[in-house]
Amino acid sequence: MTRPLSRAIVLAALVLLAAASDAAQAPAGYSAAALFNLGNAYARSGKPGLAVLNYERARLLEPNDPDIEANLRRIRESSGLPPAERNRFERLAEPASPRMLAWAGVLGLTVAGGAALARRVYPRRRRKLLAAALLGICALALAIANAVALWPVMHEAVVIAPAAPVRDSPVPMGDPSFVLHEAEVVTTSARHDGFVLIQTRVGRKGWVPAENLAPVVPNQADRGGKSG
Repeated sequence: MTRPLSRAIVLAALVLLAAASDAAQAPAGYSAAALFNLGNAYARSGKPGLAVLNYERARLLEPNDPDIEANLRRIRESSGLPPAERNRFERLAEPASPRMLAWAGVLGLTVAGGAALARRVYPRRRRKLLAAALLGICALALAIANAVALWPVMHEAVVIAPAAPVRDSPVPMGDPSFVLHEAEVVTTSARHDGFVLIQTRVGRKGWVPAENLAPVVPNQADRGGKSG
């Protein structure tokens, strides 16, 4: 195997290892259990927006937890919102937490790269090494599929205000074109002068004050202790 290709394999392994290490170094207070309990507290306090926000964040860490799913469904129903169903690809691509899948990607890349290199040194073991490489590729493909499934979530936000007016332009004047209800989940894109361009699940678009929204994927300050 050529030296540039070997360097590329090592570089890719280091990138995946850095991502996994970053996930492993998350603050102890930022966990699925802590976020789930915080969501329960907000639900009992009559704050469905912050409850959904923390349940959604908990679901990112534990995608298949039945308690998180049940409470999310319950709070949406009590808020008069339709359930947010995941499609088949999302369900298949999220069998474990992102942390585990990040390590699976590191392991898969390492095994596949190591097997490819070893095939040159041990030609008599080509079949076994080929099988090992295929297993590594499968693990890497699962991690990549998970990243693809999570990509839209990177741009999702929850309405945390009792009502969020949506306007045709990012200016605080005139009547809103429609109003978002608390606990709705929307997709965000552009930002301008304290407004965020959003799109609802049914395709309606408009500008909302940024203070009325909270991103599902938190920034570093949120992870340090502000979960809503």
